[in-house]
Amino acid sequence: MATRRNPVRIDMTPMVDVAFLLLIFFMTTTQFKPPETVAVELPLSRSEIHIPETGTIILTVNRTGQMFISDENLASVQELAPDNVLAAIVQWRERSPGAHVIVKGDKDAPFGAMADLMDNLAKAKTLRFNLMTDLRKAGDAPGAGAPSAEGR
Repeated sequence: MATRRNPVRIDMTPMVDVAFLLLIFFMTTTQFKPPETVAVELPLSRSEIHIPETGTIILTVNRTGQMFISDENLASVQELAPDNVLAAIVQWRERSPGAHVIVKGDKDAPFGAMADLMDNLAKAKTLRFNLMTDLRKAGDAPGAGAPSAEGR
């Protein structure tokens, strides 16, 4: 007489519970975007050129015209004095010569501050840089959008 074997049943409920616990853990502990140390309201454009995630030098001009320089990690944000902008750009370019330069200017920044920054970029032989903007699509409300870079 042949013995009949009972089929093995594996209860998957604990596996689903563990998967959801891991999902909740990673969602609560992951930091997707580092906090901005210098808040700027970017101008809007329809450009969809995305900025590189690594190898960048970010020059920020806030609403009052103050200038800051940092890398993509925003680990060391350095405030620039108006007479030290050229020296700082040259120093950062020497540190990482192949880095993309991104100018992140507030939409209400004084025109003179942006013009001075572009003059200093030209003096530092940095003639190629990107202007960071917020993406504005047809029908979007002003201020909505994802960061993009408009090439120059």
